[in-house]
Amino acid sequence: MTEIVGRFARSWRAGARRLAPLALIPAGAVYCTLSERFFSDERSGLLGSFVWAIATLGPWVVGAMVFEHFARSARKRSQLIALGLGLAGVAYAASGGMALWLGTGAERAFFSRLPLLGVALLGTALYPVRVSAESLQDLAPSGDNPPVEPADILFASAAGNYVELYTETRTVVWRQTMRNAERVLRKAGFVRVHRSYLVPWRNIDLLVRDRKGVVEVALLNGRRLPVSSRYANSLAQQTLQ
Repeated sequence: MTEIVGRFARSWRAGARRLAPLALIPAGAVYCTLSERFFSDERSGLLGSFVWAIATLGPWVVGAMVFEHFARSARKRSQLIALGLGLAGVAYAASGGMALWLGTGAERAFFSRLPLLGVALLGTALYPVRVSAESLQDLAPSGDNPPVEPADILFASAAGNYVELYTETRTVVWRQTMRNAERVLRKAGFVRVHRSYLVPWRNIDLLVRDRKGVVEVALLNGRRLPVSSRYANSLAQQTLQ
């Protein structure tokens, strides 16, 4: 009985999460009604407010639901950001276009939707990256001992609440924060090059520079990883020692 209740609860939560964006429609209708009542002489009525909300907020609702559907299969932050940017851009253009068609001025039609665009992009940046089923097979518990020998790690990458340890043959997911992973792996000669990457000195082939300084590290296997400005100076100074 407990298992059935738990299964129902999980199913209900999943369904509620998928349909949650629909709440934007009645919220928008209420906003429209209150805005007209206190700040305008126009009176569209409740039905008119719902029509306005469906027309102008519908693209955001559809975009959020499409994002939720495809985000489940995304395994990298870059994939989520690309998906979110594309959908948010389409929703922003469609929403502004509908407002313009309903008689709103061009400036108000697009400028007033910038906060929605910002919220959409922020939500994309904070959306958790799911760990793949293949990686879960190599999921290691948290702790100060890395699940693989540091000498076998080519580099480490942040993945939400986990750290992915890349070796020549597999990727092991370590239930650990990037900050703690840095603390542990520093003893084995690892250096932080980016908020999302740790690299062992032994695996760095060369530092790629431009006029601003170090921008990438090239690994011995040919792979390149970005270097953030926060760590660039420290990385350059350590190579001179």
